[in-house]
Amino acid sequence: MKSIHCNGVEVEVIRSKRRKTLSLAIRNGEVKLRIPARLPLHHAESFVNEKSHWIQQKLLDHPPVAPKQFESGEDLLYLGQTYRLAVVAAQSRNQIRLEQDVFHLEHRGIQSSEKALKRRVESWYKQQATSWLTTRCEELADQTGLKPSAVEVKTYRARWGSCTASGKVQLNWKLIMAPPEIIDYVIIHELCHLRQHNHSPAFWQLVKQFDPAFTQHRSWLKSNGLQLQL
Repeated sequence: MKSIHCNGVEVEVIRSKRRKTLSLAIRNGEVKLRIPARLPLHHAESFVNEKSHWIQQKLLDHPPVAPKQFESGEDLLYLGQTYRLAVVAAQSRNQIRLEQDVFHLEHRGIQSSEKALKRRVESWYKQQATSWLTTRCEELADQTGLKPSAVEVKTYRARWGSCTASGKVQLNWKLIMAPPEIIDYVIIHELCHLRQHNHSPAFWQLVKQFDPAFTQHRSWLKSNGLQLQL
């Protein structure tokens, strides 16, 4: 694996036997260039130099999101609302509860590692997501008449959902941090793939039928998706 340096930015080069074109992607401050397996590196360097201004602008528009330390005072998102984390020692048992704008993380004992606290918070989010997203998907399936064979909530690194060839709708648990209308857009998007297995004009027309503001919701997700993480 090689890297290209361009104006102080490191670009990771990833070769793939299946690729026929060059593709740049920027996620959380990391720049990756995917290229065909046999493409000479100097062609990749030329491509990166041509895209230098675009890379710099994207990095400015979307600065990397600092990872949570799971300390009192940090902000956590849940269903589009911001909650202030309060880590406190529990008197009896570990529990998490939301009260007004505070995310109470109660734990037994004085010392708890960042890793342990993250594990507890992430587990709570996944439980909420499994219940909330599954129920909402079933409701929207009834409203649209687009019925999946099953609904599954899982972990994705770089996508919000998918629809399998067998008709199963799969949703990223991190969606539970987004506003409800954004969640609805993602669910509707995947449900529409049950009828249109592509992103053709007919597909987007179907999405618009059930979510008239889908373009705004899609733009919001592109601009704010990196914030939906722990």
